[in-house]
Amino acid sequence: MDPIDTQDDTPRRPRGPQVRALGKGQETHIVMGNLYLRQKQYAEAAQEFEAALRLKPDSAVAHFSLGNVHLRQKQAARARECYEAALRFNPEHAGAHFCLGLIHLQEKRHAEATHEFEEALRLNPKQPMVHFTLGNVHLAQRRFQDAAREFRAALRLKPQFLAGFFRLGRAQWALGEDEEAIAAYREAARLNPRLAMPHLQLGQLLAKAGRHEEAIEAFEAALALRPKLLVARLRLGDLHLERCRFTEAEAAYGEALRLKPNRGLVHLKIGSLRLAEGRTDDAVAAFQEALRHNRHLAEAHRRLGTALAAQGRDDEAAAAYGEAIRINPRMAQAHCDLGDLHAARGRREAAAAEYRRALEIDPKLAGAGEKLAGMES
Repeated sequence: MDPIDTQDDTPRRPRGPQVRALGKGQETHIVMGNLYLRQKQYAEAAQEFEAALRLKPDSAVAHFSLGNVHLRQKQAARARECYEAALRFNPEHAGAHFCLGLIHLQEKRHAEATHEFEEALRLNPKQPMVHFTLGNVHLAQRRFQDAAREFRAALRLKPQFLAGFFRLGRAQWALGEDEEAIAAYREAARLNPRLAMPHLQLGQLLAKAGRHEEAIEAFEAALALRPKLLVARLRLGDLHLERCRFTEAEAAYGEALRLKPNRGLVHLKIGSLRLAEGRTDDAVAAFQEALRHNRHLAEAHRRLGTALAAQGRDDEAAAAYGEAIRINPRMAQAHCDLGDLHAARGRREAAAAEYRRALEIDPKLAGAGEKLAGMES
C-alpha cells in the first residue's frame, strides 16, 4: 500500500487548552486566556484578553490579565498601561497594585514601588510575597528595620519561606543583630540543605563573631555543595591562616588559584600566607603577581610594602605604601605602616603625622595611639 494512503485526513485541532465549551461571553475569554497564559502561549492569551475587552472595555480583570501577558514577555511599558487601566476601573485591585509595584521596582523607582506594595497590603495584608517584595525594596534603600519587619510578616504568613529567612538574615546582619541573623541563616539551610549560599553567609557571620571552628564547618558545607565557590575557598583559607594552620591555608588558597589563576585577590591571599611564613621573597613575588592582574588593589600595594620593608628595601616599601594610600586615602593601616617605616628611619615628625592620620580615619586602630604617644614623648 502506498504510504500516502495510510495518512489520516481528519483535520487536526490546533494545540491549546483542552476545556469544554463555555460559551462566547467575556468571562469565557478570560478563562481561556488564563489557560493559555499558564501554558506560556502568550499570543493566544493576549488574543483572548483583547476579545474580552472588546466585549467589556471597563473590565479590570481583563486589563490586569493582559498586563500579565506583557509582563511575562518583559514588555514593561505595555504592562504598566494595562495595570493602570485596571486600577482606573477598580482602584481596589490588589494584584494590579502589586504588579505595578514590580515594574517600578525593576526601574529602581523605589518610592513608587513602596506605595504600590503598601496599597496591595492595605487591600489584602495576608500576602507573604508582597511583604517579602516590600522588604526587598526597603533593603535596597538600606532601611533595614523596615525590611526586617516585612520579612518577619512574610514568615508569619508562610513559615517555610526559605527566601524570607535568607533576606531576614541579611537585614539583621546589617542591623548588627548577629545572633538573630545566624539563626535565620541556619533555618534557611535547614529548609534547603542543598543550597550553598545560606552556609556561606552563616560562615561569614560566625567568623565575624570569632566562632572560627563553626565558621570553618559552614564554609566547608558551602563548598561541599558548590566546590567552585571562590569566596568560600578564600574565607576558609583566611580562617586557617589566622590560626596559623599554614598547611590548611595553603590547600584552600591553592584550590582558589586553580579555579581563578588570573584573579588578583587570590594572589594577594597567597602572598599574605607567604609573608606569615616568613618567606618574603615568595611574598613579594605573589603581591607583584596580584598587582599584575589588578593594579588598583590597594591592599596588595600595602602588603607589598610590608614585605619589602622586611627585606630592608625601605624606599621601595615607602613607594608601595604611598601607592596604597593614593588608591585608598582612607586606608588607616597603610598610614600606620608608613609611620612605622618613618619611625624606623628616625623621622619622628613624619611618623607622628602618619599615625595621626591613621587615627583620624580609624580611632580604634590597634597600636596607632601608643605609637603616636611614643613619637610625641
